[in-house]
Amino acid sequence: ETLHNPRRMALTGTVVGMVLITLLNTTAASIPHSLQEVAAKVLGPASEWLINPVMPIIFWMAAVDAGRRTGAWGTVLGGLGHLVMGNAVPGIVLGIVIGKGVDDLGWTKVTKSLAGAVITLFVASTFLRGVDITLLEQMKVDIPHWLMQLHDSTGTKPQ
Repeated sequence: ETLHNPRRMALTGTVVGMVLITLLNTTAASIPHSLQEVAAKVLGPASEWLINPVMPIIFWMAAVDAGRRTGAWGTVLGGLGHLVMGNAVPGIVLGIVIGKGVDDLGWTKVTKSLAGAVITLFVASTFLRGVDITLLEQMKVDIPHWLMQLHDSTGTKPQ
């Protein structure tokens, strides 16, 4: 019954959040600082292992399991996301959203605009991070003067 009542759901979520945050803050405050430092040294690398190699694999497996089209979108956008952002998870998640949208609705205005928005997001992110300049440099291709001026004027030249 709570699930279908937005007010009750908001109130329940607020109460659960208040209790959970209070419990977490109390627990964190009761741990001695020396133990916190040790935990940070141990959990820091463990969380990096979870975020970098493990999470992309889990999301990619979910994309492939969701179907051929969703798996293809997840694979392509995950690979592009890894090249552009250094993390494949956002691309895989967006690929899952596009793939499942196309599977469920077909190529409607909504799915076309979603795919267009995601592609625009990737193009803008690629430009703003200077990946286009880096790619041209790695391919040993002369970078056009107008492109260098554009990056200089926007402050998006790679380091």
